[in-house]
Amino acid sequence: MTSPIRTFDDVLPGTIDALARGGIAASQAKLAATDRQFHKGLLELFLRAGRPPTLPELAPLAASLGLAADDAMAVLAEADLAHLDPETGSVAVAYPLSGRPSPHRVVMADGPTLTAMCAVDALGIPLMTRRSATIESTDPVTADEIRVRWEQGCWTWQPATAVVVLAAAGCDGPIAVACSHTAFHRDAELAHEFLAGRPSYVGRVLSQQEAVDVAAQEFGPLLGNGL
Repeated sequence: MTSPIRTFDDVLPGTIDALARGGIAASQAKLAATDRQFHKGLLELFLRAGRPPTLPELAPLAASLGLAADDAMAVLAEADLAHLDPETGSVAVAYPLSGRPSPHRVVMADGPTLTAMCAVDALGIPLMTRRSATIESTDPVTADEIRVRWEQGCWTWQPATAVVVLAAAGCDGPIAVACSHTAFHRDAELAHEFLAGRPSYVGRVLSQQEAVDVAAQEFGPLLGNGL
C-alpha cells in the first residue's frame, strides 16, 4: 500500500539541505515570535502589493518588531522560508509566492495576479489567504491549459482529470530548487509517463485531493488562518 503524501518532505530527496524539512508551516512555527511576525508581515506586504517587496520596504516592518530588516531576512533564509534576490534587492522567494516568473499564475478574485513557486504553492495561496482565486497553469509536456478555481471552500478543476506531479531532482539547496519539477499535468496517465521517462527525478503523482492536502498542510497556517 502506498503511503500518504502530506508534506513536501514525503518525496523530497534527502540531498535537499533546507531546514524547512518537515514542512513550511512547521519551519515557521520554530521561529522566535518576532521573526514569525516578520515572516507573516512580509507575506502580507507581498499579497497587498502584488509584487515582491524590497529590503527597504521591509525595513519599517522589521523596525516595528525591534529587528533590522537584513538580519530578519537572514533568519528567514536560514529557515528556507524566504530569500532575497542579490541582484535586485527584492524578495525572490517567499513560499508559496514567487518574485520571479513561473508557469503558475494565481488570479485573486479581489486583488492582484500573483506568481506561485510551483503547482502545490499555487494551490496554497488561496488556502493561505482564505480568498477566492483562479490558478492558471499549463501541462509542461502537452502545453494544455489547466485552470483550478477555489471559491467558498470548493475546488473546480479544468480539465477534471488534472493531477499534480510533486517531484525533485537530487540537489543541494533550498526547496525552491525542486519547484521547477512540481507542476500540473492533464491526467494521471500522462503524469506517470512523465515521471517514468525521468529516472533522475524523485516524486509522486498526486491526486487532486492529495495535492490540496499537501498545500493545506504547508501553507494554510502561515497567516494564522487555522487551516
